[in-house]
Amino acid sequence: TEIYTLSLHDALPIWPASSLGAPASARSLARLLWVELRHSPWPWVLPVLAALFVFDPYRTAMSYPAVWDLRASVVPNKLLPDFVAFVAGFSAWAGSRDGRRHVDDMLAATARPAWARRAIALAASMCWTLVIYLVCVVVLYVAIARQATWGGPPLWPVAVGAAALAATCALGFAAGTFFPGRFTAPLAALGAFMVSEIGRASCRERV
Repeated sequence: TEIYTLSLHDALPIWPASSLGAPASARSLARLLWVELRHSPWPWVLPVLAALFVFDPYRTAMSYPAVWDLRASVVPNKLLPDFVAFVAGFSAWAGSRDGRRHVDDMLAATARPAWARRAIALAASMCWTLVIYLVCVVVLYVAIARQATWGGPPLWPVAVGAAALAATCALGFAAGTFFPGRFTAPLAALGAFMVSEIGRASCRERV
């Protein structure tokens, strides 16, 4: 009878070094981002946003003289205020998802840290926000280019609107993360809309 003596080092399984604390691959992050994009509530509100865009910013721009600066002014004055409430509300809803469902303790045991999951959810919200916003801007600018008699397409209103929407998305997501609840999303949407209207009123007074 042969007796084999195994040390503790031999009894333990040998794991590859790449699996211990290795950062997530780009493929897995892209897959998680795609899942977040698919489960976003943004597609359900696209018809509402399209109708709002046609009857407010687009219609207002077409009523102005065919000058680039005048018609492009609807981007910060009309398009941005119409979007901020939806952006803040949906971002807050996405940020409060884990806390609203009381699954924070369950997700704490997962391999991926909480900040990574929330960062991917925030990135998905920003992607939907900016893509819809830029599509509306492209449609508007193409229509202006067909009728404009003077000037060129100004880019500063587009950049200002994109930065404002990204900031609104981040603030709404943060509100949902730190104050999860059913009323966080509507309160965030209402607050963003009121801040936008106050900003518009102050700009009008200065002019």
